[in-house]
Amino acid sequence: MTKLRENESVPVLGAFLGITALVSALVLSPVFMLTRAPIEKMQRETMQKSLKMLNLPLFDNAPDREAKEYISPGNFKVVIMPVRKAGALKAFAVRSVSPDGYAGDVEITAGFDLAGKILAVLVTRQQETPGLGSNVCERKFRKTIFNLFQPRPVGLPPNHILDQFHGKTVPEKESWKVKRDGGSFDFVTGATITSRAVTAAVEQAGKTLRLHMEDFMKGEKK
Repeated sequence: MTKLRENESVPVLGAFLGITALVSALVLSPVFMLTRAPIEKMQRETMQKSLKMLNLPLFDNAPDREAKEYISPGNFKVVIMPVRKAGALKAFAVRSVSPDGYAGDVEITAGFDLAGKILAVLVTRQQETPGLGSNVCERKFRKTIFNLFQPRPVGLPPNHILDQFHGKTVPEKESWKVKRDGGSFDFVTGATITSRAVTAAVEQAGKTLRLHMEDFMKGEKK
């Protein structure tokens, strides 16, 4: 008799769980609809702010709305965004995500000219250790005794690690490495993993752009 009651309770329990799931869905659905638009707006504003900091030429399109997503040769997620003025292609903004940060993904966004030369690099998403890995990623104007009375500089705040990529073109086959690994790029002591992740993300951004640049040049006037 006890076994029968246990078997009879299974459909009741299933019905209860189903009703609970339905009520949860009905409650959460309006919340999702209410928050989706503000979240999307915030993400777009963050993207537009990042684009303005990449030393790109003047543009009048919405690069993120023309974006195409790729998988890089190193298996990184890469998004290429064309920068246009009056319909003419002027440059690219490329977002690349390295999965190899110390605390998770490290996302960079870089500006490239039409020859593939790097204009600027930003880290647009990271969870690295404050005071260590964050020093590789953050662009902040820091007040010191030597610049205490100087005005805050206009434009992109400096970061030695990120600035070392400016003006470089990612080679087709060669891999970029930090000096600790036998390469030529500086790194932050105590944050080698983050330095490697940023360097790799920039490299994969450039290599992916090299492979797919023609996708965005179709129809361009010679």
